[in-house]
Amino acid sequence: MPFSLDCLRQNFAVLASVSPEVACWLEAEADFAHCHQRAANLTPSPPHNNPLLERGLEVGGITVVVGGGLLDEVCQLIKCMPPGHQVFLLEPRAEVLALGLGRFAVEPHLAEGDLVLLAPSEAALEEALQRHPQLALAERLELITMASRDGRPLPEAARARLYRVLGQAVKARDMALNWEGPAGANLVRNLCHLAFMGRSLEMAGSLAGKPALLVEQGPSLGESLERLTGLVGGAALFCTDAALPTVLEAGILPTAVALTNPGQGPLWGFQHQALAATPLVAEEVAHASTVKAYPGPRFLCLGPRVTLPGHFSLLAPSFTPQHHCLARLAEVAALAGCQPLILVGADLCQEGGELNLPGMDGQPVVSSLEQAAAANGLGRVLARLGQGAINTSPRGLGLPGTRPGSLEDLLPILGGPGQPPRAAGLDQEAWLDAAGLAEVAQGLRLAAAGATRLWQRAAAPLLDFPRGQGQQAAALLTSADHLFVALAEQAAAEPLLSAFMGGCLVRAFRRRHRLLCNGRSQGITVDDACQELQRCLQDMESRAGELAVAMRQMADEFEELSQASRAGDREFLSSYARQTGHPALA
Repeated sequence: MPFSLDCLRQNFAVLASVSPEVACWLEAEADFAHCHQRAANLTPSPPHNNPLLERGLEVGGITVVVGGGLLDEVCQLIKCMPPGHQVFLLEPRAEVLALGLGRFAVEPHLAEGDLVLLAPSEAALEEALQRHPQLALAERLELITMASRDGRPLPEAARARLYRVLGQAVKARDMALNWEGPAGANLVRNLCHLAFMGRSLEMAGSLAGKPALLVEQGPSLGESLERLTGLVGGAALFCTDAALPTVLEAGILPTAVALTNPGQGPLWGFQHQALAATPLVAEEVAHASTVKAYPGPRFLCLGPRVTLPGHFSLLAPSFTPQHHCLARLAEVAALAGCQPLILVGADLCQEGGELNLPGMDGQPVVSSLEQAAAANGLGRVLARLGQGAINTSPRGLGLPGTRPGSLEDLLPILGGPGQPPRAAGLDQEAWLDAAGLAEVAQGLRLAAAGATRLWQRAAAPLLDFPRGQGQQAAALLTSADHLFVALAEQAAAEPLLSAFMGGCLVRAFRRRHRLLCNGRSQGITVDDACQELQRCLQDMESRAGELAVAMRQMADEFEELSQASRAGDREFLSSYARQTGHPALA
């Protein structure tokens, strides 16, 4: 198609209304005035051999295209795809995308959402993901990288950012779907350990000014530990659960080990005499049986999902939800006041991975979407903290917010001979006082009340649906859909509800998305629509009801503990300590 400045302007006007961040980037980076000259040198794309048409296209599916900004292949795809299918396009080169927008009139597709353009910055990708949650939640997602027509390689950094941002969202989705029941049960069961975190506030700033080594089980870890053993007497060392056996085998006693996995992992059944002296930093949804059986001090990172008044409200802002230990370790080290943060063994690459991404040294490395997600989680934490980190794995995956560094050059700041220092608030457990226990009970009752309100609102609004009554039925369906959307948004916005009901929310989104797509492609009866919507609401009602009951039970437990503490009932407190895996405080 020939280039037209009018076509570019019309497309740009629609783009500015539906994706303002993309329009701003395009206007700043693309030289619209010289598009005509560049368009004269274009080679027409052959109509055949379109890689976007080689895969099956399904109703409600999503195709993510990297490159292809001249839009020849993308517009062919749009003509062929079924209703409800969407194309997301990331063309990192603004001048190429401007040429494409001047060649094809895609404003109807932009307005309808059939075509969604993405800008390459991380903030813009995050914003697009929030505006289009189906990008991460959809059941069928295809990612395709197009070859460049002008022979110039695509900017790898932009593609890596897309995989990191999308990878973290997909990881959160898969965790919500695959671990909904266990993660919710873990969250409730782990709350008992709050009773023994009476010294947790001491952790803030306890290692101020000391460097922190954040250790992961990557291919370079063994060689790195050989250099570090016996030379980290002044540096905190926080390691992941996967790296702990290797670290202990090297004769190093870590400052703490992190656990985020909701299922059985490397620590399950692992035995070592040094475990009793190694504090465990656990995610709220970490595998509850592993946390309970752990022989050392336990610190629950409260705040991302459960927010309580009083004692724990001071720690909550330091933590965000994490699925990978590296990001969790960075937050813990920052809370302790450590600086700089030094990554060891954080290669985040693997043979047989599905992605080729830029490494720390600029050379491509083979990685996976899950490892890209871990990199993004770490990058988000570093950006939130406003600090960078030093990555000592030069051949590993490029990590945002980090710069390469040599262990040899860093040895002088690690403090010399000895073991890593202990962190106050982590190295020893203590009972909360009676007032602190009562505050936990109060917070859990508030959480139970919030869950109760949600399930009461979701409870069977369509039981009396007047089947086959035309306009009245359609009006009721619209009303129920509005209620469902409002409840889903409420649950997604409240961390505890979102954590406990994550899988339910993903399923509900998919049901409703499928409903809308099928309605566009083949039509759907009001009865069928109401039936699907009813399933969504019943699922939400069930999960919210479970959460309300669990929170009330835990609130009762902490109220009893508070009363026993005030009354000096040592027998009751000792029994509770033994039952929950804290015999040292019995």
